[in-house]
Amino acid sequence: MVAQAVGFVARPVERTHQLIADRVFGMLGSVAGPVRVGHDVIAAMSYGAVRGTALLAGEAVAATSALGRPRMSLDGSVAGSGVVAAVNGLLGDRLAAQANDLDLGMSLRHAGRDLPVRTADLRAAYPGASSHLVLLVPGLGETEHAWRFRRSRGVPAGPDYGVRLAVDLGATPLYVRYNTGRSLATNASALCDLVEALLAGWPVPVGRVDLIGHSMGGLVVRLACAHGVARGARWPELVRHVVYLGSPHAGASLARSVTAVSGLLSARPATEAWAEFLDLRSAGIGDLAGGVPPAGSALLPSARHHSVVAELTGSERHPVSRLLGDLLVASRSADIGVGDRLRIAPAHHFDLLNHPLVYRALRNWLHDTAPPPRPPH
Repeated sequence: MVAQAVGFVARPVERTHQLIADRVFGMLGSVAGPVRVGHDVIAAMSYGAVRGTALLAGEAVAATSALGRPRMSLDGSVAGSGVVAAVNGLLGDRLAAQANDLDLGMSLRHAGRDLPVRTADLRAAYPGASSHLVLLVPGLGETEHAWRFRRSRGVPAGPDYGVRLAVDLGATPLYVRYNTGRSLATNASALCDLVEALLAGWPVPVGRVDLIGHSMGGLVVRLACAHGVARGARWPELVRHVVYLGSPHAGASLARSVTAVSGLLSARPATEAWAEFLDLRSAGIGDLAGGVPPAGSALLPSARHHSVVAELTGSERHPVSRLLGDLLVASRSADIGVGDRLRIAPAHHFDLLNHPLVYRALRNWLHDTAPPPRPPH
């Protein structure tokens, strides 16, 4: 799959290069014949070398997996796991269909590894297990490490939201990693199953669950709650707060732009290969363009809902803020229109992963244990 991913990128570069070369040599006519032969040979060797290097890299990863240490060579570091997550975001549905070892699936993460959701394993990993669980669900191409985001390398990484909520509220933070290239519905169903298994295997009786999702993670959380209600699962009744951090409920403007750009590129032979490349985007990325589906996505009525919106400029009326929002998600898409709304500015999409003002709001919101008010009849 490493070779395939590199091939996807190399193919449009090679085809665009060849189209430009054909046009230039066609204008020069037969006089350029010898030069063209040399050019074609060198170009073929160059792109062949790129694909060959990718093939060797792919074989190395496959050899590592064959030794019974899947993803160890990449997943052993924050950067390496980020590469795996990025490949999942781009090609995750294909990875899953091929049962590729790089498919992240849906898992609970602890101490840098997947943690089986069994009572013995959970008790060993969480000796001070609380009855109050907080699940943190990252966004497209992100891992559990994303919650330690820092805007500047000159600033040390502070404790993430989960660590701080454990100290301030006595909650147990649980970090989820998943294949963000799969469809929203598939991941929502998998998250529903994971939470249900957590309740069954948790070392102490669970009295309360809170959910925090960044970007795509907020959509997965929202749909997982709807899945749980439809299935008659027990866990949605325990959810008190759902927090959406920059989640594109009405679709992500950047994802829609990719669709529009693909259409424009496909109209010209010189850029058609790039349109094909953009069309290879995963089901997860495609779903971000549309946001949550109109059916089966009702907000959980037994929980309080909180939206956090970031904008690039200090003024909500500034054209940049109104047009771009947090750069990836427009403000109107990130605002669900009910419950609490917090605006962070100036800030971008990834600032929401670890921001002092966001944490202050999280602490205040999750400190409230009262059920939500009943809607008026």
